[in-house]
Amino acid sequence: MEQLHRRFGRRPVLIGIAAAAASVATGRPATAAERLRVGKSLADLFAYTPVDVAIAKGYYERQNIDIEIIAFQGAAKMQQAMVAGAIDFAIGSGSAMINVLKGVPAICIAETTAAPVELGIIVPYDSPAKTADDLKGKKFGIATVGSVTEWAVFELARVKGWTKQDVVTVTVGGNQGNIGALRTHLVDCVLADVGLAFQLEPQKIARLLMPCSDYIPHFIMHAIFASREIADGRPEAVRGFLKGWFEGVAYMRANRDEAIAMVRKITELDRSVQERQFDLVMPEMSSNGRFNAKGLATIARSFVDLGVTDKEPDMTLLYTEKFLPKL
Repeated sequence: MEQLHRRFGRRPVLIGIAAAAASVATGRPATAAERLRVGKSLADLFAYTPVDVAIAKGYYERQNIDIEIIAFQGAAKMQQAMVAGAIDFAIGSGSAMINVLKGVPAICIAETTAAPVELGIIVPYDSPAKTADDLKGKKFGIATVGSVTEWAVFELARVKGWTKQDVVTVTVGGNQGNIGALRTHLVDCVLADVGLAFQLEPQKIARLLMPCSDYIPHFIMHAIFASREIADGRPEAVRGFLKGWFEGVAYMRANRDEAIAMVRKITELDRSVQERQFDLVMPEMSSNGRFNAKGLATIARSFVDLGVTDKEPDMTLLYTEKFLPKL
């Protein structure tokens, strides 16, 4: 029976016994599985589940790779782990590419989702807002200052021809903060995972006004990073990890119902909610990890918009495609 493992990779007993038996029969020691530590900036985000599916389907076992998944409560702690050498790979926001410029010993190795379809503008259920135009001059709840959620607010203002003074951002944190802010009308809307809106809508707490992809067509919402140590010293391990990831994506795309059942063990969403999220996000999941030039350009501009850099950086220094499976 397939099982999903949130934090630790698996090394099945039967395979271990078989390997030991092979060792006795041949007189050669069994080859130990290569252990790879994979960080997720959030444990239960749907966009990060291809690695869990790949583990469950045995795609890494076939390559003699043992995956340990380490979930973090946010990107900052995951970046700290990368600096400390505690993880080999990080699955997170494409905007985290700026951390490479800041000196984090990592390199972006794959684009995993493009347009921010799973990031949406969520309003209280009884909000009078019908379109984004109704939000001019309103309060927007964001995860934190300098985050993708804050930039998405600024980008809405730019696209609409508003000034930054026409939007007010309020830091509310994660999902619990989002729910509290919506319930109490502390803000007029929040920028958060659309899955939250799908969960709250039946309870008449909140509803999705629009996915951010409606006005941000080109982006790199999520990406995979490798530590410099593994990228420079163990390139085949990097290729093996990415091969398993994209096999997981391919399985999910070809087996919708089975994939939904599997990822729900990670996301813990109701099936109806997971189905809506799956159908919205899955088409944006990359099947090959190649970086889109327009998405890279938008990411570079976002760094300037957020005041992270004075000018757009040379993005070619922050990513590589040399580890990706051949097309």
